[in-house]
Amino acid sequence: MGFFDFLKRRRKTSSSNEDTSPGDKRHPQLRDAWLAFENANPDRALQLAEPYLTDIDRRLSTNAKKLVGLVHFRHNNYEEAFQLFRDVAATQNDAESWFNVVTAATLNGEIQSGREAFDNAVSARTREGASDGISIPFMRQYYACALRDQRQYHLAFQQITELRNIYEQLKITDDTFVYLRGVPFLSHTMDVAIDVFLGLGDSFDANGWIDSFASHVDDDGRAYLKAIKHRLNDGD
Repeated sequence: MGFFDFLKRRRKTSSSNEDTSPGDKRHPQLRDAWLAFENANPDRALQLAEPYLTDIDRRLSTNAKKLVGLVHFRHNNYEEAFQLFRDVAATQNDAESWFNVVTAATLNGEIQSGREAFDNAVSARTREGASDGISIPFMRQYYACALRDQRQYHLAFQQITELRNIYEQLKITDDTFVYLRGVPFLSHTMDVAIDVFLGLGDSFDANGWIDSFASHVDDDGRAYLKAIKHRLNDGD
């Protein structure tokens, strides 16, 4: 499952807005552009937003850069998206903006820039506290997925390990329980983890890792991880 499939599945389980929505930050002059983007007409959104990229109103130009960046990201133009998102993050310095930089930079192969942006995103989210935006555990999962797609398996494994620590602290692995605490479903995390384990190769003891993990979660989690181990060993 690639990064965009991952995002689509996330949207199906989320009642909150993804960062593809401007929310309360929508600038009145860009309302039609945002509506076009939200209604799956990115080319129209681009046409309406581009004239405002260099507007003297900094708030307007920043919002335009965010929207145009999202259009480029949707079209897999990661380099263009990365440059625009970086400008937005430098101005807004919030978690959502920095995490846009993370995904665009990583998928563009700018791994170090993605790592630096991820640190900024986590710091910003910690500073901002609880909000309707993406939580740090979901940041870790998305970031792991993007790193996996770039075959950066060791870096992706670091994020999977951080997520494992969270599940072990919670003990309970019920989907609703973890989701209400801003934590991804265990099954979604393990989908990425399996790809990472395979990428790490035979030198990595995936069975031992899964057994150790299973010993720290509830019965449902143990049963699920046992099934995951069979799936991994059977090559399904």
